[in-house]
Amino acid sequence: PLHGVQFHPESVLTQSGYTMVANFLAA
Repeated sequence: PLHGVQFHPESVLTQSGYTMVANFLAA
């Protein structure tokens, strides 16, 4: 569930976090 995902600075700095954000913006 992407709607339940909370974005934090620490998670965004991680590789998986960056990829998740990139996929979310590209969607």
